[in-house]
Amino acid sequence: MLRYLFIENTENFKNIISNLKKSPFISIDTESDSLYSYYEKLCLLQIASNENIYLIDTLKVEISELKEIFADKRIRKIFHSADSDMPLIKNLIEGEFNNIFDVMLAAKYCGIYRCGLANLIEKFFSVKLNKKYQKANWGYRPIMTEMLEYAAMDVYYLKNLKDILITELKKKNLFDEFLSHCEYITKITHKKYEFDPEGYFNINGFKYLNQRQISVFRNLYIKREEIAQKWDRPPFKIISNEVMLKISQNPQEALNNLKSFKGISDYILQKHSNWILQAIKDGLNSEIINYEKKKKPYILDKDITKTHEIFEKLRSWRQVVSKKRNLFPELILNNEQLWKIARNRPQNHQELKSLNIPEFKIKIYEKEILELLSASKITN
Repeated sequence: MLRYLFIENTENFKNIISNLKKSPFISIDTESDSLYSYYEKLCLLQIASNENIYLIDTLKVEISELKEIFADKRIRKIFHSADSDMPLIKNLIEGEFNNIFDVMLAAKYCGIYRCGLANLIEKFFSVKLNKKYQKANWGYRPIMTEMLEYAAMDVYYLKNLKDILITELKKKNLFDEFLSHCEYITKITHKKYEFDPEGYFNINGFKYLNQRQISVFRNLYIKREEIAQKWDRPPFKIISNEVMLKISQNPQEALNNLKSFKGISDYILQKHSNWILQAIKDGLNSEIINYEKKKKPYILDKDITKTHEIFEKLRSWRQVVSKKRNLFPELILNNEQLWKIARNRPQNHQELKSLNIPEFKIKIYEKEILELLSASKITN
C-alpha cells in the first residue's frame, strides 16, 4: 500500500508548503465531480514531491499558497493531460504554470498510440492500475480509503514515466519541440462554461426534426438547463438528449403517456414530469420560428469549394510530413488549425501568426505551408 498524507485542514496544508518549494519536481493530478454536479469543482488535488505524496481536500482547504510553486520555473510540474488538470486548478487560484511536463503529450511524441495513464504504467512497469474509481463522485464526503489509495497511485508513477520519456524524446531529437509544446499549453486561456441557449442546434439528431418539433425540443433543452443549474446536476443526469429527441418527435404521445418512452424512469416521472409536460405544451403552442439549421463554422465559408480544396491539400501535406517525421498528424497541425489556414489563406508570416497557430509550429512549418499555398495559386 502506498504511503500518503491526506490533508484536510489549513494547518497541515501550511506544513507541506516548505517541502514542496524545495522539491525539484512535483507530480500533479486532480479529481473532480463533473459527472455529478452542474458546476464542476476540484475535489481532490494530488501532489507528489521527491519525498511524499500529498492528497489535498480542496473542498476543505484553501490552496492559494500553491500559486507561487506552480509559477516557479525551477520546479518542474509533471502532469498526465495538463490541459485537463490545469483549468480546474486555475478556477480556484488565479495564477500561471511554468515548466510543465505532460506525460501523455510526451508519449504521443514518442509514437505511443495508447497513452492513457493506465496504459503507460502497464507498458513500462507491468503494473495494472485499478480504474474502479475513475468515474466516482469525488465530491462526496468522507472519501473512502480505497479512493484515496487510487488517487495516490495516479501521481506515484509520473516522475518515473517522465524520466523514461525524456530519454526517448532525446533519442528522437524531439525534446526541445516537445518542451515548446508544453509551454504553449500553459498559455492557453480556458473559457469558463457558459450555457448557449442555441446549443441544441449541435445535438446529434436535431437535423431530423421539423419546425414544430424543434420548438418542443428547444423548450425542453432550455428548461432542462434551468433545472440542472437549480439542482446542481449535469444536464444529462436530469434527462438525456436522446429522450428529449424522442419526445420532440412524438410530443402528443408524450403528453398522453410520458411513461411509455424508453428512458423515462419512475424517478424522472416523479421529479420532472411537470416541467417536461409544460415544456412540451409551450413548444406546441408557441409561434413557429423559421429555424436555420446551424452548420459547422467552415460550412459558412462563402467559398467553401476552394476552402475544401485547400484543406485537402493541407491534409495531404500533413500526412507526408507525419510519415517523414514519424509523428502523429495531430502533432503537426490539428484539423482546426488546417481549416483556419484553408479559410484565411495567409500569404506571409504575420498573416499566419494572426491565426493563433503556435509559434513553435510556425517556425517549423511556415516555409512549407506558404510554398504550398503559393504553388497552388490559391492564396487570396
